[in-house]
Amino acid sequence: MTVARADLDEPLLLAAADQLARTHHAQYDPSHDFYHVERVRRLALSIARPLQESVDSLVVELASLFHDLLDAKYLPRDARAPTAQEHLAPFWAEYGTGLSEERRRLVERIVENISHSKEVKRIKEGRQTEWHETCRELHCVQDADRLDALGAIGIMRCSAYSAVVRRPLYIPPPSSSSTTSQAEDYSTCALAHFDDKLLGLHERMRTEKGREMARRRTEVLRGFKEEVENEWREAADWRVSTPHW
Repeated sequence: MTVARADLDEPLLLAAADQLARTHHAQYDPSHDFYHVERVRRLALSIARPLQESVDSLVVELASLFHDLLDAKYLPRDARAPTAQEHLAPFWAEYGTGLSEERRRLVERIVENISHSKEVKRIKEGRQTEWHETCRELHCVQDADRLDALGAIGIMRCSAYSAVVRRPLYIPPPSSSSTTSQAEDYSTCALAHFDDKLLGLHERMRTEKGREMARRRTEVLRGFKEEVENEWREAADWRVSTPHW
């Protein structure tokens, strides 16, 4: 673990990082607002605490605050996305005095590698490195971000993002007699996202504490999904006629 230099003002640095994240995420919808960032920050530090000396808690906290600054969902599609180093350069220049180059680069590397979808793609393409498998700071932030996609809060975040992108909350799943079109319809709804991603996140947790918390939150998702399906079956008991125009 890198030892802090004597001239590093951690409270000032963290206050500035907090303000940067607050300002940036003010433009985001509730699924990725600053409250999400703050939850990830607190969860990551909680996960890091039992690991003690093997983890740089300042790097964990900074990476948590910055982890969604470059989320591709919110960047212009017609422009090249900046790297974390490019994006954070002005911040480091103004507030990073005393923070070693090594720690800056580690924060930036975590920001660029935290994405679940990017990790799935890396593993599929055989590009997952030893660093991805051993960096404890990365694992703390990854687990925290994934935990916030689970449980009751994860359900609310999924619903909030679905509203933004106009994704149906629920479409009845296909039956054995369903057409291909009906099956494709189900795959576009919010509840299908549970099957596609959320219910499997607990298997990708990197820390013992993260796995423990994920198991409980995953059960909340399972219970919610089951209740949605039960309520649909109650509504499905009533047949309605479809008008033809």
